[in-house]
Amino acid sequence: MIPLAQMAVLPKHCQLPEIPGFSNMTFEAMLYIFGIFSMALQYINLYKTVWWLPHSHANYALNFYLIDVHLVLFLCVLMSRRLVWCFVQDVYGSRSTKSMMYWLVQIVKVAVLVFAAAMFIYTAYHVMCNHSLLYCLFLSCPILTYIFLFGPSIKPLYHKSLVWPVPVSDRPHIRQRNKDEMDLLLYHSCVLTPDVVRAEVDAFKSDFNNRIKQVLFNSLLTAYYMSFVPLCFAQNTLYYDTWWVGQHVCLTWLSAFLMLIVQYLPPKYLDLLHKTALHLGRWQRVENRHVLAPSNAWSELQVWPQGALVKHVRGLFKAEGINVTAEPGNGMHGRFYLLFNQPMRVVNWLLILTWLLVGYQFFCLIQSTEWNHIICIALVLFFNYYTLFKLLRDRIILAKAYKDENANEN
Repeated sequence: MIPLAQMAVLPKHCQLPEIPGFSNMTFEAMLYIFGIFSMALQYINLYKTVWWLPHSHANYALNFYLIDVHLVLFLCVLMSRRLVWCFVQDVYGSRSTKSMMYWLVQIVKVAVLVFAAAMFIYTAYHVMCNHSLLYCLFLSCPILTYIFLFGPSIKPLYHKSLVWPVPVSDRPHIRQRNKDEMDLLLYHSCVLTPDVVRAEVDAFKSDFNNRIKQVLFNSLLTAYYMSFVPLCFAQNTLYYDTWWVGQHVCLTWLSAFLMLIVQYLPPKYLDLLHKTALHLGRWQRVENRHVLAPSNAWSELQVWPQGALVKHVRGLFKAEGINVTAEPGNGMHGRFYLLFNQPMRVVNWLLILTWLLVGYQFFCLIQSTEWNHIICIALVLFFNYYTLFKLLRDRIILAKAYKDENANEN
């Protein structure tokens, strides 16, 4: 009989080509522009006029005098926090402190921070003076969402490795070149050491959960401040299409969610999780009365081959996967393997969601007859087209790469 340790083999991994993507700075600028467009479109939905009618008292397409300029500026400054902080952290000009460009960039950073802080205080003061306390409380509601997702910690608001995705590397030795950046690079250790694999899964699980929390929080924040708050501060006597403005809030959230999740879950990162899931495997619980084959006592130091039967305090389990280093009955290990053992699963889900969103918007565009509806749908649809393009491109490249991987395994 062949020992179990000799039956374990390293899974064969494919090498993905370099797929271009946005830098943090570029993406934050695009997300901010999307938020500004969403806010402008919501104001169009709220304050549009019928200026073309013969006896209309309006001379412009919008009732500009009803719009609170201080609230608009406050929302613009508030939602620029990620863009400003990304500029402060990522832009250097020069790494040498002796360079003139380095100090020039530092002066620009200080000026940007001072200007943003001054504008925030100025606009917040006028908003509080012009509106009642109840209206101002609407501006602090996202704090509850933040506490629910992140707890009392404030690090997810400013720490670079928590706010933005951590880079992924194919070569582990790169991480050792700079000890100051040891925690700023993710890589996969292709080993047959069970405790190393489980520790890697725990680390990737925490990183993945943080990314999903950031995606949820920032997408909700964009939808709330850029499309819902203008609705909350609208005059009580204002007439508007309730269904349409509510739909715009939902479309803003879904569009921001897809933009963020495509940025936070790039192909390299999903491939990293897939490789780890292949090393992890999973255990399938079996009924004792249905098993006649001999079984072994589970050991945390053993790599188990596919089909192995082990006894654990939680019951009798059968190994599923190329190798199994997971702990029997561990729910987190089972969910990790289920989500990432198929490399295309997450991309397919996101692609289906994006197609549904784009299809619904296109249907609404065809059915629309009012000018503000057409503009509102068309501009938001433009951003979703680019998200759809990125997902389709990633899907085609990943399908080709994993097709070659499956052919090599067979």
